[in-house]
Amino acid sequence: MSVTDTRVPMENARLRARRRAELLAAARTLFLARGVDAVTVEQIAEHAEVTRRTVYRYFPSRDHIALAIEAQILDRWAGLAEQAAAAAAGSGAQRLAGYLDRAEALVDAAAEEIGFTRVFDATSLGALDDSAEAQLYAQAIRRLHAPLVGILHEGAADGSLAVPEPVELTAATISNGYLALAQRVHGRGDAIAGEQGVAARGMLTAYAVLIQRGLRP
Repeated sequence: MSVTDTRVPMENARLRARRRAELLAAARTLFLARGVDAVTVEQIAEHAEVTRRTVYRYFPSRDHIALAIEAQILDRWAGLAEQAAAAAAGSGAQRLAGYLDRAEALVDAAAEEIGFTRVFDATSLGALDDSAEAQLYAQAIRRLHAPLVGILHEGAADGSLAVPEPVELTAATISNGYLALAQRVHGRGDAIAGEQGVAARGMLTAYAVLIQRGLRP
């Protein structure tokens, strides 16, 4: 096969990747503004300046697009979580403290992405279990939880943490609780301050403290 022959499929792959990214970006903007359930494939196509048929070449449905965006966000967060875990030193308890400090900073830098996860969680998705998007989503979640699972296992082994079994359930509970609180803090921060008389942002710090105290031996 000649150089030209090998270059064509590579160029096609790059074009497909770019078009897919453009469709996801267009959909993300609409989903954030209107909610997933209020957006149609036709509107995504119009916003991306392509035909509806083009959208369907890349995704079977609007729900698959939403799931692909969520997987993309979670996978990016997973990479940051891995970096945070690698940078945290000391005992398991000390590493957990460092990890949570970095997680708090990451949350502040990801307000728009957290906003999308809030919209996504409020969506009634169809059956997507066998799709490529669903597989990527499941992989991203496992990758996101893995650094915290490792830290908790380490803390249990060195005696600096008392971690309920199974450790994976504890890690998932911490992660999901943290994200749910972050969604409220970034989505309704001003309202929470007025309704409850507390600084909404401080709730994330307080939650991290509660996690650490709750896992003390």
